Amino acid sequence: MRKIIAIILPVFLLAACHLPHFISGTATATANSHNCYFNWASQPLPALSANVQAAINAAGLKEVSIKAQTYGENCYDSQTNKPLSFSTLETDFYITAKVADLTDLSNLGNLLEKILLVLDTIPPGKIPGPQPGKIAVSFQAGNQQLNISFTVTAGKSARLQGLHEAGLFEKLQHK
Repeated sequence: MRKIIAIILPVFLLAACHLPHFISGTATATANSHNCYFNWASQPLPALSANVQAAINAAGLKEVSIKAQTYGENCYDSQTNKPLSFSTLETDFYITAKVADLTDLSNLGNLLEKILLVLDTIPPGKIPGPQPGKIAVSFQAGNQQLNISFTVTAGKSARLQGLHEAGLFEKLQHK
């Protein structure tokens, strides 16, 4: 298996250098695409973070803070090692929620559902990237924390299954 991966991985990496790149969800070719190398990277989205935080606050979720950032690749000039462009793959959300009790899964699931409902209100065109991203939530009670992470798609799927409260939390905790 390792031999197969060792053979296939370089082929995929070389092929990726010749694909169109996505910047904020639209395909554009890098001007110097044959002379660059790629590195995974993230970039903050302060305007989107502020807008989503305002929506979280308007929903009455005062103990919740949220930050959005893009995940993708930097294209570096192979001669100067300076970044030429950034290609967005997805937008990820990082959430901190202060709660009274980390063992009350019904309350955690209820809060999680409220957060996801707010994220649902963001128009698709306002979220950069061609694919759905991830959501990471850190529930904090005093100096203790409980972290969960799942894809946007998994969050929507769990709710379409009719899951709420503890059921929703447990389903997404294991994604």
